[in-house]
Amino acid sequence: MQRDTTIATLHRLEPDYLEVRYKPGCVLNTSGVTEVAHARRELMGERPYGMLSIIPEDADFDTSAMSVDHLAKDRAEGHLLAIAVVTRANMIEMVIKLYFSYYPWLNRIHVTEDERGARAWMEKQMQELRGAVRGTPAR
Repeated sequence: MQRDTTIATLHRLEPDYLEVRYKPGCVLNTSGVTEVAHARRELMGERPYGMLSIIPEDADFDTSAMSVDHLAKDRAEGHLLAIAVVTRANMIEMVIKLYFSYYPWLNRIHVTEDERGARAWMEKQMQELRGAVRGTPAR
């Protein structure tokens, strides 16, 4: 399943795994990120999930977006279990890390410029989470 928003394309790759690929030249602002959040909830429903977000190097960021906890509903309902963010833009990486320090809500957060590493990290998180759901010990 897939949804397209003004700033991103979302792909539900598995029932509990979502990939969000932000569009080249996009501006991460409050309205755009809110639109992505609505599309994310449409795709994932009530099921807990992990998310990989990929932000292009030429993305820009509106500082007003920092003042909104865009993941509050997901956190309150326990839906978003793990998130990896890939960005090769140093400024965006710094802003994302700062954002997560303002809203520390999840232990499974990974911000990196290495997409392959982020995918491997997410796979490990999802295996552990799926094992915990099934009642097997996490490794």
